[in-house]
Amino acid sequence: MQKLMSSLDHTVTRAELPLVSIVTPTFNQCHFLRDTIDSVLGQNYARVEYLVLDDGSTDATPQILAEYAGRIEWESQPNMGQTPTINKGWQRCRGEIVTWLNSDDTLLPGALEKVVAYFGQHPEVDIVFGDTLFTEENGTPIEKSKSRGIFDYEKFVVECENPIAQPSAFIRRRVVDEVGLLDPHYYYFMDWDFWLRAGMKHTIAYFRETLSTYRLHSESKTIAQAAKAAPELEYMYRKFFQRDDVPAEIRRLERRAMVNMFFTSGGYYLSGNDRKGAARMAFRALRLYPRAIVERTMVHKLAYCLVGGSPLYERGRKIYQKA
Repeated sequence: MQKLMSSLDHTVTRAELPLVSIVTPTFNQCHFLRDTIDSVLGQNYARVEYLVLDDGSTDATPQILAEYAGRIEWESQPNMGQTPTINKGWQRCRGEIVTWLNSDDTLLPGALEKVVAYFGQHPEVDIVFGDTLFTEENGTPIEKSKSRGIFDYEKFVVECENPIAQPSAFIRRRVVDEVGLLDPHYYYFMDWDFWLRAGMKHTIAYFRETLSTYRLHSESKTIAQAAKAAPELEYMYRKFFQRDDVPAEIRRLERRAMVNMFFTSGGYYLSGNDRKGAARMAFRALRLYPRAIVERTMVHKLAYCLVGGSPLYERGRKIYQKA
């Protein structure tokens, strides 16, 4: 703790450290919940406000939460969905830095100390994110998320790929006050939509620290329901570019961004074993931007949407990599 205080200000006291508020929405994940809670309670940072909201669980979640009475703030509520539950928590919490941590993810030791120190050293940054460690259902490590360079908001919008590992992302309260809460329309991409809106006026930065674990299991949205996510992605991008406050330098790249959105949507359809949906997105991209057929990166995306995962695609990829 002394090291953290020194990194922020030699005269700072414990009471002057910024309050970090963490909201955990949970629904029928009692088999993961203790790991999540313990990872927050085990942080070596002095000022943490932790709120766990049980969104109508029918398993042993309330009994587990009762074990932590006096150590965390929690309540059970009728089911209202993940995004509204996070919003409810953010409206109740008081922290200068906020985030949410899903009940199948964890914070790694020292994560909050590192985040607060980073914010103290970079007052111009409003959202910071690090890397995450993907794990098996039982917590066995798989691999770390890809390390990033400097976060480029324009590239983020145009390439239609979300590099921000949500459990490793932390937000200054002033961003929420100005941008607004998470959009309850979204089931899959409430975080991605928030980064799009926030990045127009607030600085987002990456720093090379692994801050969390992200558990991959049969209930994970990104695995079990990939094809269902694709229409939501298209809706999100269309709604974003309909905004009056999109900066001119982003607006001029709308067509290319939409082309990449179609290809990314195609990837989601393919992950959900909907090959027809993936092909449909590829042809929509081509109609919008015919030059994609001669641009190397676009050709790769086109091929992936049309034949990704097939023996033909794998042979072609090996030939391309060798060349």
